Amino acid sequence: MRRRLALERSTPLWLSLRFFVTAPLFMLLAGAVLLWQGPQLFASRWSPGALAATHLVTLGVLTMVIAGALLQLLPVVGGVEVAFPALTAPAVHLSLCAGTLLLAGGFCLAQPLLFQLALPALLLALLWLLTACGAGLWRAPPGVVDALLSGVRVALLSLFVTLLLGAAMASAFAWPLALPLQRLADLHALWGLSGWIGVLVVAIAYQVIPMFQVTPLYPAGLTRALCRAMLLLMLAASAAGLAGHAGATWLHGLLLAGFTLFALVTLRLLAKRKRPAPDATTLFWRTSMGSLLACAALWYAPLDENVRAILLGLLFMLGFAYSAVVGMLYKIVPFLLWQHWQEMNFGKPVPSIRLIVTENAARAQFASHLAALLMLAAAALWPQQLARAAALALLASTLGLAWILWRALHLGPPD
Repeated sequence: MRRRLALERSTPLWLSLRFFVTAPLFMLLAGAVLLWQGPQLFASRWSPGALAATHLVTLGVLTMVIAGALLQLLPVVGGVEVAFPALTAPAVHLSLCAGTLLLAGGFCLAQPLLFQLALPALLLALLWLLTACGAGLWRAPPGVVDALLSGVRVALLSLFVTLLLGAAMASAFAWPLALPLQRLADLHALWGLSGWIGVLVVAIAYQVIPMFQVTPLYPAGLTRALCRAMLLLMLAASAAGLAGHAGATWLHGLLLAGFTLFALVTLRLLAKRKRPAPDATTLFWRTSMGSLLACAALWYAPLDENVRAILLGLLFMLGFAYSAVVGMLYKIVPFLLWQHWQEMNFGKPVPSIRLIVTENAARAQFASHLAALLMLAAAALWPQQLARAAALALLASTLGLAWILWRALHLGPPD
């Protein structure tokens, strides 16, 4: 899986960095929605506040960072040409920001007009991203990063399915269409969380865990089979769900078992890393994998179905995916800035990469992130007592992330 990075293919700094620095703003908005709604947000996963916060996280944070990461990773690691990156990045970024804000506003305010405006913006953003990445991805020759590219293909296919399902539901909110919203919503969550976000984090981990954490490679059998197996399971679960077959739940359990296997293998690799002392990114990855294991335990826990659904969503989105994303940001952003400064200064000394995001700052933000995650999980069980306290913890943690990224951007190259 390891290969020489083709740094000469790297896209200009601000094409991808704009996505990374925007993501904390949407997490702050999600925290603000929780602070505003309080215990109401935990009343049901279908409550307006819950739907608004969920899409602020999935679109405004996770998809935002993933889009920026793909613009860098595909050319540099996979040798894949992203179509018209100088036009793609600002267009996708602007339309994704606008569409996410309009969609969240539509949920919070129950205004059909906002859904009508959100729909074309999000279609433009995500179809453009799919086309720009897919155009080169499907032409990529076989190579040593096949597992990464295969996983990205599955994730992009999942994004397309998620987008179609989401567009159908948004249309039902925007205009009086009679659609089976409950069934569509279940499929939308399946393909969006497991396929688009989950599989893509798995595929990126195949590359960045050995590279940045200095671990052994993932087992070849796992990297060849896991993402494809998840695609087959999602297809089977979708067919069973549409048919109203009871086997859909069993297939969802198998899908979660696949993520559990990935988590166990990743934790084993992290235990074998060549640097004995864990850094902040290691702690984020361990939290991410621990959250997947907690999801597996919750699957069988004797809990109220609504509480179980909310806890599973929190742990998967914020515990698993968001923890991994923040951990990656603490490696990717300093590296991109350091590389950019080297190019700007034509060989003059630049600050050490460790000074761009200091270990002490990253560890402090990790502690606040872990506290917020635990508070949110507790708030799902005791919303009346803890909902707003959890919102404040999330806001504090996100402000810490925003400050670290802001400081890194303003550190500047040497004179």
